[in-house]
Amino acid sequence: MEQITAMKIKGVTFTDFRNHKAPQSYTFGDISYITGHNGTGKTTMAHGICYALYGVSYYGEQKIERLMNEKAAGTQVQLDFTDQNGTTHTLIRNRSGDKTALLLDGYTVRQGDIDRIFCDKETFLSMFNPTYLTERLGEKGRPLILKYLQPVSANAVLEQMSETYREYLDGIDLNTFPPEAKLKEFRGAVRQAEEQEAYLQGNIDSFEEASRTAEQKLSELYADKAAIEKKRKVLSDKQFEGIEVEDLSIQRNMLLEKLSSVPKGENPKVTQLQEKIEELRHKPYVSKYTQAMAENAAEVKNLSERYKALVNRVKGLRPGAQCPACLMRITEQNLPEVRNRMLAELKSLAEQGKERVAQGKELAGMDYQSKTVFEQFKADDLKKLYEELKGLKTEAAGKTDGEELRAALDKVEELQKYGNLDEDEYTELNCLSAELAGIEAQIQAVQDMCDERKLEDAYAQQEVCKGQILKYKNVISALGEFICKRTEIAVSSLQMPNVKIKLFDVVRSTGEVINVFKFTYKGRDYSTLSLSEKTLAGIEITAMIRKITGIDCPICVDNTESIAAFNSVSMPSQTLLLRFVKGQPLTVQSRNRAAETGPAMRELKKAG
Repeated sequence: MEQITAMKIKGVTFTDFRNHKAPQSYTFGDISYITGHNGTGKTTMAHGICYALYGVSYYGEQKIERLMNEKAAGTQVQLDFTDQNGTTHTLIRNRSGDKTALLLDGYTVRQGDIDRIFCDKETFLSMFNPTYLTERLGEKGRPLILKYLQPVSANAVLEQMSETYREYLDGIDLNTFPPEAKLKEFRGAVRQAEEQEAYLQGNIDSFEEASRTAEQKLSELYADKAAIEKKRKVLSDKQFEGIEVEDLSIQRNMLLEKLSSVPKGENPKVTQLQEKIEELRHKPYVSKYTQAMAENAAEVKNLSERYKALVNRVKGLRPGAQCPACLMRITEQNLPEVRNRMLAELKSLAEQGKERVAQGKELAGMDYQSKTVFEQFKADDLKKLYEELKGLKTEAAGKTDGEELRAALDKVEELQKYGNLDEDEYTELNCLSAELAGIEAQIQAVQDMCDERKLEDAYAQQEVCKGQILKYKNVISALGEFICKRTEIAVSSLQMPNVKIKLFDVVRSTGEVINVFKFTYKGRDYSTLSLSEKTLAGIEITAMIRKITGIDCPICVDNTESIAAFNSVSMPSQTLLLRFVKGQPLTVQSRNRAAETGPAMRELKKAG
């Protein structure tokens, strides 16, 4: 069946509907005045038309028990109407028990067929009932209006924007990607760039603070270093003063050679103890932190190399190049996203590096403590074994050649280790060496923090971030303007004489565009209007919906007795006016426009 784009209701017949028991028919013209006292059936006319078409009341309610005659088991409404071609159609909706039948021109149809041939329920009621969209649908009316608005191309919007805004949006595909999504994307980019700028500012502050205090700090460190070196030199000079270290090495090798050729003594206990001493003397320190320190050092080196490589890649980013990570082609549009992603990775690598360096220092300290404890235990154990060996030798009342050689070897090796130092001095010398290494590391760290190149690089990166933030904010402003301008163009077809509709609004604090659904009538908010003003506003709204849908749908205006005068607005081909007249029975009076001497709405007057 052909699409119906215009409807004029010729008549309606009720059976067991509301206060009608027996079948009763009413005819309508271009303008129909339906008057009477309360309860006589004025609104029943509107309910019957809506029920025949959509199975609902004039207000969109689907409770059938409110529409059926209270003494009947079913109900039926027949609607006779003509379409845009003047062809007459008959629609019958019959309800029997819990079953409903729908016939159009004698053929069984479904509700979906009516929606397809004419329009859906919400669209019809928004044109038929002047207050349905604002009073009944509320926020749900917004998508209904948007559904019928014609799409606006990005080029059409850009043509009405300033050249500056167009430059900001140059290269952004707003035909493929919604501006709302791009707005969200660039707000995220601003947040990331601001975080990166704050991170760089922290580095700059650290560099500048280090530069201000570097001279004093370095002076203190160098003074500490000189004092330690002085102490260490005293012990170091004393350690082998007057001792030929190379001669000691030669003597040791000769003693070892002689000792290897001496047959083992007869006393097995002495031999066993000597072997144990020899084994303990040559027992090396085996660190349990060796693997962890090696792995940590390797990771520090790896992070450092990755950081340097990534810094070079960030500096080389430019439109037309290829992203080294994802291999995608870099454009003006995705450059901010790629750069921010790489800067975030740089930040992460730096933090990981700091953690690894701290772990390395901690492992080195733990290893030093472990070695100190090992050497102490080893010295204590050797002392005990030597005392035990001495006792055995005393018992033997004499020394063998092998024992003399071992004693000589012990003395040589003790000289190689301690020299002229006693055990306390030897320990102090090692502690001073470790402390000196720590101070030298601090000096290097302070010098690195004072590196002018690093400070210049941080300033350069910060300027890049500031430029990005400014660029992103300009794009955000332009996108906000684009959305507002697009809305203006889209709703231009919604302009009404006295009613203004707002579908979008801008949050002043953030520039965010939000969805709204607001009406004003003659500059006043819809919620503050009187009943008559709401009705007059609704008549203009129904005209707007007829315009955007292209459907010439009848309008049914209730409570017209409250309206002193109608505004001059475009009306459909058919108007039904319901008015309360005290003490009067239900009356339907119809007039056709051919008999009118002027615009219909100018001649609408109160009857009686």
